[in-house]
Amino acid sequence: MTVQSKESETFANIITLEQDHLNQFGSAKEFANRFDDILDEAETGPQPVKVSLDFQWINRITSIGLNEIIGINTEARKRNIRIVLSNVPKSVRDIFSLTRLERLFEFDIVRASA
Repeated sequence: MTVQSKESETFANIITLEQDHLNQFGSAKEFANRFDDILDEAETGPQPVKVSLDFQWINRITSIGLNEIIGINTEARKRNIRIVLSNVPKSVRDIFSLTRLERLFEFDIVRASA
């Protein structure tokens, strides 16, 4: 997984996910350390830190990938981090909808089907 993080003007951390890494066990555990780094860099207050998970390289998601995203979201909430999914293709967004997981996540930019 190539995890890249950068700050925008509003301190929105962006983590770009890779297809093969997301859809295998252990992705969520790797995010715990990254979240600690993000929190160390941020001036945390009462508002949660925003982290955008960029799905630009994700064309499909398996049940493993869904479980990993749920784990990432759970870990983020424990640390007062708000996860936003961006650039999610319609085909993947449909999976979130069908599994009723859509209500657990905030979506930003949705791209057309790949």
